[in-house]
Amino acid sequence: MLPNRRQLLTGAAVAALATPAFTTGAAAAPSKIAFNTAGIDAALANLVRDGAVGVTTSVVGPGGTYLSAAGKRDLQKDSARPQDRARIASITKAMIAVLVMQRIEAGQWTLRTTIDQVTPGLYPGHGGVTVAQLMNHTSGMPDGIYSLLPDREWYTWTVQDLEAAVVPYHSEQELVELSRRLPWEFEPGTGWSYSNVGYVVLSMLLEAATGSRIQDVVRDRVFKPAKMQQSRLEESTLVRGRYLLPYGKFQAGLAPLPLVNPSIFSGAGGVYATAEDITDFTGALMTGRLLRKDLVDAMVTPVGAAQQARYGYGLYLINGPCRTAAGTPEVLIGHDGAGFGTRAVSFTTRDASRRMALAYTGRSYVEEGPDPDAAMNAALIAGFRATCPTSAPTTPASGKGPASGGAGSLRL
Repeated sequence: MLPNRRQLLTGAAVAALATPAFTTGAAAAPSKIAFNTAGIDAALANLVRDGAVGVTTSVVGPGGTYLSAAGKRDLQKDSARPQDRARIASITKAMIAVLVMQRIEAGQWTLRTTIDQVTPGLYPGHGGVTVAQLMNHTSGMPDGIYSLLPDREWYTWTVQDLEAAVVPYHSEQELVELSRRLPWEFEPGTGWSYSNVGYVVLSMLLEAATGSRIQDVVRDRVFKPAKMQQSRLEESTLVRGRYLLPYGKFQAGLAPLPLVNPSIFSGAGGVYATAEDITDFTGALMTGRLLRKDLVDAMVTPVGAAQQARYGYGLYLINGPCRTAAGTPEVLIGHDGAGFGTRAVSFTTRDASRRMALAYTGRSYVEEGPDPDAAMNAALIAGFRATCPTSAPTTPASGKGPASGGAGSLRL
């Protein structure tokens, strides 16, 4: 199914390089890694073959962490390396949800805390929306970010069209005001509709409650305790250090997008990080280093109208490629990110014993040709299959992967 304008930003959409360049490494000594990494590297090669410019991954399993990269960091410069940063888009949402849950853990908020209780008048007429409804996309809040994008079929966009939307600075207040011009989707709690601006509002609530910028709050309360030393939440085009340069494939050809401004997402998707930092984040979260166990359990338990999408608080649930000891499909927990010129995905088991994160550049904005998102899904399956604890791996029972666009799959 081809994506519409909204699906393009929600991960349902998705000049190959002749000879993929590989750089690999392992956080643990190679002799200690007790899983076969050949299938992972083959999947990365296929991803580059199908249109990705550069790709990095981190796979945690028996014996340690395997880091790998393929393709080019920048077509004019050098090859991708495992420790290159990438824009991870909506994987950021899980981090913002952690910040909300930390305030609940401290007794400062509850899941029923409303917009008006924290920032009266921020969203007139809808101040009774709760932080829980914002976190699991059951608020009905419209997504004004789409108002910034060209109002025609995505596969007709040019690089100039995209740059006009994503290069300028956009304040959080501007994004909220764009949403306020749109009709409310449904009565809060009665439906499910993915809203980036819902997470922009959560960021504004956190800023009001803490007196600090959301960039500083996530740095101090997520990045530092999770030891994510290469991660930043930014609101400018500046990226410090090496990173995968975003590229988009348009009808006119492949084009770099060096000036993407993450302010268009704020706390909905503005983080850049290494793949290893992302697996460090999911490891810290699932093992209780960021939140109490009962609150992590709440994050990974879809409730109410969010059950249709298998979406908890900032996290999706999908079926993995392996089976449990009872013979049922394992459940993986995570999120994906659909940025401008970039895609990313991160999943973990509940016990954090097996985790994977992957990011690639070279997102396709054309209707025909190879689909790098399908290759991304295949790489995710390869990573978890390689670390499978049983001898009976299987494809997800639903047949849906992170970029399928179906219920239980991933969005931006």
